[in-house]
Amino acid sequence: MPKAPSSLPGKKRHNPLHDDLVSTGVVKNKDGKPSKRAKKDQSEEQKFVDSRASRKILDLSRELLDEDAQQGQQEENGGERGAFNFDPSNFESRDQDEELYGEDDTWGDEEEEVEEVEVDASDLEAFNAFIKPSMQDDPLLTHGWDMKGDGGQGQQQGGGRSLADIILAKIAEKEAQQQGQWRDDNPADEEYVLPPKVIEVFEKIGMFLSRYKSGPLPKPFKVLPQIPHWELILEVTNPSHWTPNAVYSATRIFVAAKPKVVQRFMEMVVLDRVREDIYENKKLNVHLFNSLKKGLYKPAGFFKGFLRPLAASGTCTLREAQIVAGVLTRVSIPVIHSAMALKELCEIAAELVTSKNESVSAINYLIKTLIEKKYALPHQCIDSLVFFFLRYPQMSMNSHAELPVIFHKSLLAFSERYKNDLSEDQREALLDLLLSHGHYAMAPEIRRELLAGRGRGVPIEQPAVAFDGDDTMMM
Repeated sequence: MPKAPSSLPGKKRHNPLHDDLVSTGVVKNKDGKPSKRAKKDQSEEQKFVDSRASRKILDLSRELLDEDAQQGQQEENGGERGAFNFDPSNFESRDQDEELYGEDDTWGDEEEEVEEVEVDASDLEAFNAFIKPSMQDDPLLTHGWDMKGDGGQGQQQGGGRSLADIILAKIAEKEAQQQGQWRDDNPADEEYVLPPKVIEVFEKIGMFLSRYKSGPLPKPFKVLPQIPHWELILEVTNPSHWTPNAVYSATRIFVAAKPKVVQRFMEMVVLDRVREDIYENKKLNVHLFNSLKKGLYKPAGFFKGFLRPLAASGTCTLREAQIVAGVLTRVSIPVIHSAMALKELCEIAAELVTSKNESVSAINYLIKTLIEKKYALPHQCIDSLVFFFLRYPQMSMNSHAELPVIFHKSLLAFSERYKNDLSEDQREALLDLLLSHGHYAMAPEIRRELLAGRGRGVPIEQPAVAFDGDDTMMM
């Protein structure tokens, strides 16, 4: 069945309900968005230009026409052309260029006369005051990139150094540093005065470290090892009043620096705090003990800044040596540093052996501890130990008196570990020492170890294979 028509013929369709509602204001577009019909009306309106914009366009076009007219008049009168206005017809040939500039080969050959300008003395002083002294000594500024400068006149006047002088000075500085002649303390540092703001900040940090227990340290203190004149700044914090926890945390920071910085820190802070704590409590605080263990991560700084000053002081007690030996036993030490420490301890003990005190026994205890680590020591270190054992009785105040027990224990540990690294002369000398200054209980064991060893450089004899009666595999 066909559908009925939606509207009568000859009548227009009504407007959409949406447009009627929007026009009456009952319903509005969401978020203020214009409808499609409104956008279309706006686009049709934008096709027309208002009177204000038309007036601006006419003014600009009139200005452009005036500029073109002025340029045309200048060209007719033979005036100068613009930078970009050129006529290719004016370039007739290459002959005109040659007449003006000459041949390419002769370009720049003739010497040009340079006008000499006299500089006033006051202007020169003002220029020198403006330029920094470091810039005046710069070889690039005084001589130029090719190091020629003013033909050698600057060198004769002493205005700056040449590149060769700088290289030779660097080489001499490096050689002096390798030979141990380089001084870390600069005389100018003694006259250095800390700024008041730095003193104020680190005094507050010192008060904080005197009550420190745990947690992060202040940021200025963490960057202290990289700051120039850090030793003067460290004294402001008064390290003698730090808590043991603060000493351990500070050691962790300073150990990450260079060995020279570690050496100086161990000598300034850790050495005094450790000896003071042992003297007062007869034992060492666990945090200070961990500080010594942490300091051994830089062995060179530890031995030069802590162990050597402790042994060379002449007042090292046996209790201090036992505690430090406990640290040496628990931490692995490189062989080279152990050998150097043994050699220096032998030299220090030989110097102090004439004075009969407790420090000599303490040094012997440290030597015994390092020997018992059983490192493969070089022959130079072994020779130093042998000479120490041989001259110890001769340099003592009473050569006929009994030697301390720790000396015999050190000799026993040495003979057990390094009996195969001795030469025959050294072996005989040590056996003669046992005859004159041997211990009644340990001398027989030391003699048995020395006699069981082989000479230095003699290969180990391989044991012969016992014959089991079966010769089928024998060739």
